[in-house]
Amino acid sequence: MQTIGEIQKKVRNASQLRITNFGSASSSEVLNMISYSGVVEYFPEELVITVKSGTLIKEINQVLGENNQALPFFIENSDKTIGSLYSTSGSDFSDSVLGVQIINGKGDLLNFGGQVMKNVAGYDVSRLLVGSMGKLAVITQISFKVFPEKMVQERSVRLEKRSGDSPLRKQIEKRLKDVFDPYGVFV
Repeated sequence: MQTIGEIQKKVRNASQLRITNFGSASSSEVLNMISYSGVVEYFPEELVITVKSGTLIKEINQVLGENNQALPFFIENSDKTIGSLYSTSGSDFSDSVLGVQIINGKGDLLNFGGQVMKNVAGYDVSRLLVGSMGKLAVITQISFKVFPEKMVQERSVRLEKRSGDSPLRKQIEKRLKDVFDPYGVFV
């Protein structure tokens, strides 16, 4: 089991680092997060859970299921880690993120957001990093709001990736880029 200190040391010492969530990678240029897993905190009465990024979705679902709760997003493959889902998802996923703990490129441990629904101090980095493919920071912990399972069953919708680029989609993307187009890289 890796510790935060070991992960920070690996980030500080690497000239290039590739993050993976599977198998056993021993190269100094590969950071395997699968061994950094587990539930950090879970408050069923508050509908909040904090997990380490290497935790499998099926493990999270098992813990939540014991209290008749569920994650508020649909994931078909429960053999994925929550960190890999975080790094490849979009807005449907980011809406459930309350906070995140990361290690930046300098090896510093940083916390953004929190464990409350109305946490509006500063930039919402925890949601900004969703879908960043691990290129901006190493995600170590994620806090989520969870739903009572009955509510999820009543409202669950399967989201599928759309193939092809429709003219409407291109127009929407262009307007979004006009409003928010980052010019730098978070370091």
